[in-house]
Amino acid sequence: MSPTTENISSSRSLASAAAYASTISLSTGTTIKFRKSLSAAVEHYDTFLIDQWGVLHDGRMPYPGTVHCLHRLLGAGKQVILISNSGKRTIPNETRLREIGFPRESYSHLVTSGEIAWQMLARGQGPFSKLAGDQAAQRCLLLTSDDPAEFAEGLPIWLADAEAADFILLAGIDDAKPQKYYEQMMATGLKRGIPLICANPDLMRITAQGLKPGAGALADRYQASGGKVSYIGKPYPEIYRHCLMLAATGAAGRALAIGDSLHHDIEGGRAAGIDTLLVMGGVHADVLPDNADQATLNAAIIGIAGRDGALPDWAIPSFKW
Repeated sequence: MSPTTENISSSRSLASAAAYASTISLSTGTTIKFRKSLSAAVEHYDTFLIDQWGVLHDGRMPYPGTVHCLHRLLGAGKQVILISNSGKRTIPNETRLREIGFPRESYSHLVTSGEIAWQMLARGQGPFSKLAGDQAAQRCLLLTSDDPAEFAEGLPIWLADAEAADFILLAGIDDAKPQKYYEQMMATGLKRGIPLICANPDLMRITAQGLKPGAGALADRYQASGGKVSYIGKPYPEIYRHCLMLAATGAAGRALAIGDSLHHDIEGGRAAGIDTLLVMGGVHADVLPDNADQATLNAAIIGIAGRDGALPDWAIPSFKW
């Protein structure tokens, strides 16, 4: 997911942007296929990588028709892999999905950036490789929306504060902590020059109170202030490699990445060589209204993505069959 503060923010500006939409579409080489529902794309793909928040649910309940759509995909013999920038591990995510109405049998696999980060840290891989075997470099400031001790169980780390940590693992934001806490953490980390690994690159998150800045926004601020930051999750490649390894075919050419964020789901899928589908009713809903015509929607998507941004192969109003 990503911010709703976009380059195009009103119906009038959307209409004016339509004048140059075709020129930018030609430069990107992508023609967006606007359709009413997912069924129009199903025959072209074997594996579906589907974002959670903003596509399937709002964190409290499924969007209308989403559970039915997942079952229809499975019934058609498709691999359904839920791919999420959640900083939580797989089992907590499966539990949450079940509690809000998605039974385990409604999808084939669930892949989270939090699980990948946990596994990479446990094995000393990726951005954690330099920590392997160095006991003094495994003091970790673990930032998460859940209990840090629970996430850290089984990992070769000691939990520490910003004054003592050798690296920061940012898996989520705890709304119970004041903004001042994170500002102080960032200031201390920057002063000490310790690296930050972000296991949830989402810039914005959907909450019961509306959109709020996500962990990715905090990591971006740390990096912009001179801090060293590594990212695990969409749009970065590791999570897509993991998903394709799970897929029955293992081939990017028969996979479709579905999401509501141009800057995470669409950019990440296209960078991985995967066709993409944008659900317009998610985080960009304010600038992609249901009643807009295709030319206006096309211009709006281009405006959000920017001249060098990735455009989706497909676009539908909501995730339904």
